[in-house]
Amino acid sequence: MTASKKIYYVIEPESWVIREEGLCIRNYMRKVFNINIEILPVSERKLKKIKNSVIHFGSRNLYMPEIFRIIDESNKIILTWYHGTDEDVKYIKLIPEIIPRIDILHTSCRISRENLIRWGMPENKIIIIPIGIESGNFSTGDEDERKNIKLKIGIPEDSICIGSFQKDGDGWGEGLNPKLIKGPDIFCDAIIKINKKYPVFILLTGPARGYVKKRLSENNIAFKHFYLKKYSELPRYFKAIDYYFITSRAEGGPKALMESFASGVPLVSTDVGMVHDYCKDRINAMLCPAEDTGCIVNKFEEVYKDAALKKKIIENGLDTVKELDWPVIIKSYYEKIYSRYL
Repeated sequence: MTASKKIYYVIEPESWVIREEGLCIRNYMRKVFNINIEILPVSERKLKKIKNSVIHFGSRNLYMPEIFRIIDESNKIILTWYHGTDEDVKYIKLIPEIIPRIDILHTSCRISRENLIRWGMPENKIIIIPIGIESGNFSTGDEDERKNIKLKIGIPEDSICIGSFQKDGDGWGEGLNPKLIKGPDIFCDAIIKINKKYPVFILLTGPARGYVKKRLSENNIAFKHFYLKKYSELPRYFKAIDYYFITSRAEGGPKALMESFASGVPLVSTDVGMVHDYCKDRINAMLCPAEDTGCIVNKFEEVYKDAALKKKIIENGLDTVKELDWPVIIKSYYEKIYSRYL
C-alpha cells in the first residue's frame, strides 16, 4: 500500500517509552501493511520545512506548548496525549488553540479520554489505542533461571524482590525532585511499611531515580539500581523480581502493566490509566485507589500469603497481555488512524 501523503512519527531523543512506541509503530506498519513511516527526532528546523504530509507527534511535550505554532497548515496532524491531571494548566489552556490544528488526538485509555473531553477536546477527534508490547520478548522463565538471574544481579536468596522500572524524577538528571504523578512518594511509603514485616529488596531501573534511592537509603532498605542502555535488556530484570508495584496518581499505561503480565510477575497497582481498562482486582492484579498507601501494603500481603491467588493473577495476566501484543495493536493504528491517509 502507498500513503497519499508522507507520514512522519516524531519521537523524543531519549531512549524511553515514546521512542519505543514510535519504533514499534514504524516497524509493524511496514511489516504488516507495507506502509512506510519515517521516524523523526524532534527538531524545529526540520519540522518547519515539512509540508503536505502527515505528522504524528508521539507525546504532547513534542507538540506543545510551542512547536505546534511553527507547523505548516498544509500538514495533517496526529497528536498522542497519554495522560495528565487538572494541574497541567500550561497544556490544558492551549486546547482551544490546538483543536483546529489537529486531525486526530490519540490516547491510550478511557480515563485520559474522559479528562480530555472534560478539558474541552471534541469527542469526535479522540481515538483510544492502548500502548503495545512485543510480548514474545518477555517470558516467565523457570525457577532455576530466575534464581540464577537473582544471584548474578546480587539479590539475596531469602528476600522478597519488588520491582519498580520507571522514570519518576523530574528531568533526565539525578532525579532528586520527585515527579509526583508517578507516585514515587507513595511507592517509598509503602515499601517502608512492608520492610518492617518482611525482608524486602528493591530492584530499580530507569532514569532519574534519585528521590527513591535517597528515601530507601535513609530507611536502610536494600536496593540496586540499573540504568539500562537498551530496552531489550529489561526482560531479564523482570525475571529477577517477585512482585511489581505501580503507585502512580495518573498514567497513560504504564508499559510496566503489560511487561509484568508477560513476565508472569504479580502486579500490585493503583487503578490508573490502562490498568483501569485491563485489570480486575484479585483476577489479574491487586488494585488500589490512587494515593492509598495502606491498600497497597494490604494487597501485597494478601497476594504474598495466598499462593492460589498469586497463581491465578499470574495466569490471567498472561492471558490478558495477548490483547496488547503489537501484531494486534498495529491493526488498530491502521484501521483508526493511518488508513485515512492511503
